[in-house]
Amino acid sequence: MAQMIPLFLAEEETSSSMARQRVFRDLNDPLDCYDDMELVRRFPFSRASISKITELIANYLNFTERSCAASPHLQVCVALQFFASGTFQIICGDRINVSQASASRYIRDVSLGLQAIYHQFVSLPAGLKRVEVKNKFYEIAHFPGVVGLVDGTHIRIQRPSENEADYINRHFYHSINVQAICQPDGMFSDVLARFPGSVHDSRIWKNSGVGMHVENTFSIGEHILGDSGYMMRPYLLTPYRQPISTPQFNYNYAHKRTRVIVEQTFGRWKRRFHCLHGELRMSPDKVCSIIVACAVLHNIAIQWKQPLLEDEVSDDSYPDDVLDFEETVGHLASKHYRDQFSIHNFSN
Repeated sequence: MAQMIPLFLAEEETSSSMARQRVFRDLNDPLDCYDDMELVRRFPFSRASISKITELIANYLNFTERSCAASPHLQVCVALQFFASGTFQIICGDRINVSQASASRYIRDVSLGLQAIYHQFVSLPAGLKRVEVKNKFYEIAHFPGVVGLVDGTHIRIQRPSENEADYINRHFYHSINVQAICQPDGMFSDVLARFPGSVHDSRIWKNSGVGMHVENTFSIGEHILGDSGYMMRPYLLTPYRQPISTPQFNYNYAHKRTRVIVEQTFGRWKRRFHCLHGELRMSPDKVCSIIVACAVLHNIAIQWKQPLLEDEVSDDSYPDDVLDFEETVGHLASKHYRDQFSIHNFSN
């Protein structure tokens, strides 16, 4: 028995020595490796913009002064590369020499940080800004009173582990249906990423906070433009399905020329942040966080005049099915408003 104890201790020491040692690796800083043009191609922001984004969300990132910890701007670089490329997290981590687990954590934290500053960069125009927006929309096709354009776009996701059927859209793939309102310069005024792909655009609008806000606060003559999938309201104007008069044809022409901006905006958004153009391989909650983060970054990029270097990719969503809404009293009154509006503004 006495001879077995030293043997056991020797085996324990050998096992301990074979345990995996923690490895500290030098971190590669992209800001030291690339000039501004190369940074924009990869992240897709300039050096100064990456630094400003880091300052905006630094308080929401986990960082300690211990050796070899990724600094806030490196965490931002990992997340930005993921948003811009949509590639695997481990590849984004390899760029600065961190593990896939660390890269995943940085992407999560940066997304939540950008969500926290959402209202600093995404909001419906008010006051003099609203007047400016209406004037810019009017210059496109002489459609008066337009404050924003609403539409939905599907962001593809992997098959979720819970409530899978809810996420299958009418094109038979899993997605999040994202509602967005945009301005004439392509900036977002509102983005709602919460509903699974099976939910129709009109239902999302009806259950959204911005829908209730528009209904309660818009003045007479102020409108959001939507496609035929939305129910007509005096504050939400849709095209005629079967125009029969000159004012109605002119109304539809101006409506279409103005509303195309939201489709172009989706295309530019997905071009700049290619993770939205492929399949996001995460849980729906994390995907929704990333979508909102990319919307904030989209507005930041336009506001800070960041170039979009690659050719644009058009939005891959399809027009919504035209719904045969019940002819309620409210809907009939809205149709009458549209008829009078078209006669007054589009007779010539």
